[in-house]
Amino acid sequence: MNSIVKVSWSRGSDGWKAELKLAGPNGFESWNLTPGRSFSFEVTDERRCTGYAPAQGERAECPEFREIKSGSQCPECRGKDIYSGYVRGDSQTDLEGEFSVYLAQISDSVKVGVTRTGNLRRRWVEQGADYGVEILHGLDAKVALENESDISSKGITERIRKEKKLPAAKESDLLREKMEEHGFEGDIVAVQKLTVYPEVSGSFRRKGLFEGELQSVKGQIVSNGRISLAMGSGKVLKKPEQKGLGEF
Repeated sequence: MNSIVKVSWSRGSDGWKAELKLAGPNGFESWNLTPGRSFSFEVTDERRCTGYAPAQGERAECPEFREIKSGSQCPECRGKDIYSGYVRGDSQTDLEGEFSVYLAQISDSVKVGVTRTGNLRRRWVEQGADYGVEILHGLDAKVALENESDISSKGITERIRKEKKLPAAKESDLLREKMEEHGFEGDIVAVQKLTVYPEVSGSFRRKGLFEGELQSVKGQIVSNGRISLAMGSGKVLKKPEQKGLGEF
């Protein structure tokens, strides 16, 4: 039994590729999400703590792999995580470097977000964006978050639920419309073309069986062509206990 940390992305010579990061009672493991690789697992409603980030680029395991009711961290691990203050917009959080504000079109929605200036494309593929554009860059974390909040107050959401990320947007017309409406400029990037995967297909689900060959990955969603299953952080993933004909 493991809990899902996240689908992690890295850039290779032929494009961005994904792997599934998992936490367990004995530490962490990763599964390469290679197209054509066969899988058999079940995502359940049970949740276990995924640990915390003690420093940038590091991950520490939860001491007891605690069961939790919601989210992905127990209170103890959340309190130790260096990114907790950043998410809250805490001005005391020590995050150095330059940050960018971006817009991303995901299916038929547009969101605003903040990430490190050198991390834009990774952030877009992690979120399953179809198109992305940098609208502000070179800001410190506090100023970037203030700009994000201001843009959000004008009607552009900061979050898009996973079930709203399918099907993929064929064109970036909606993103261009939002840019013109708010007076933003920038070069639009076709994000999914940066990855090694074809378009995700299949009915969306947040839990259940995943059987057969992996066809595609979009952000935090994996697909075998029949179902598109969300890899929700904190949810327990285990070997299938039963199989129903409707899952195949």
